[in-house]
Amino acid sequence: MATRPSRAYKLKLSRAGIILFIECHGRLCRLAADLLPYGMTLRTAVTMLEAVSLDELAAELASRELAGFAGGEIRFVGTSPSLAVFTAQLAAQVAELDVVPAQPQTWRIFLAGLSLMREAGDTQLLRAYNKLRQDDQEGRPEHVAS
Repeated sequence: MATRPSRAYKLKLSRAGIILFIECHGRLCRLAADLLPYGMTLRTAVTMLEAVSLDELAAELASRELAGFAGGEIRFVGTSPSLAVFTAQLAAQVAELDVVPAQPQTWRIFLAGLSLMREAGDTQLLRAYNKLRQDDQEGRPEHVAS
């Protein structure tokens, strides 16, 4: 069985950010009734951003709550390299809105995805997870430029 390439993504978290990630991961595992890698949680959170308007994403990136999840604790999560392409596209699109002071860093987009994942309904969360599973089974790359 061939394995897909992966890379590690850096998250800069506060204690609250670590708890957010763990809560999102536990919830996804419970809903999927499976022991999932942390990378699947990160991919699911970012996949859920596809359904959010750029204005909503920009507002989330500028929110005080999101700032509370950021911090000096560095953690690395391994997952698909194609996630970098998608998050770079999102960051560039948000920067063009001139709502946030600069192009958002990738780890802040990850935090926005996790924050929105926490607020999502179970059905919405499972839909994003199942989309990724189906893409994996069919060998399709996720988050590539359309």
